[in-house]
Amino acid sequence: MQTFSLSIFAPERRLTQDEQVKSLILTTAKGEVEILPGHADMISRLETGRFAFQADGKSLVTGVISSGFVSVENGKVKVIAETLELPHEIDKSRARNAQIKAEKMLSDASLDEHSFKKYQLKLQRSIIRQSIGV
Repeated sequence: MQTFSLSIFAPERRLTQDEQVKSLILTTAKGEVEILPGHADMISRLETGRFAFQADGKSLVTGVISSGFVSVENGKVKVIAETLELPHEIDKSRARNAQIKAEKMLSDASLDEHSFKKYQLKLQRSIIRQSIGV
């Protein structure tokens, strides 16, 4: 089976570097995409969402990226994430509390546009984190 080289970095760590994988799923600014061997070159902004990849003979790796960029060039994929979390690192009760707080703030009709967007993103992150966490 064909593979491509994947590197995923965040400020606090390197999750993988130059690992040969079969596919990668990410949430970009235009929605969820799957990158397969032979994918066209591209650069895209990442949105809060899940990621998943599988290396040859290894189990599926999943997690959450809050934002960042992905670059596909000449069969090499690089992901630069602002933050990334693996399922065992997610505190589901903390994420649930964040969801409750964000929903409460979003019900406030006096929120300015900036604050509204901020709490929308917090709500989105908390829901995704709960769905990925163990």
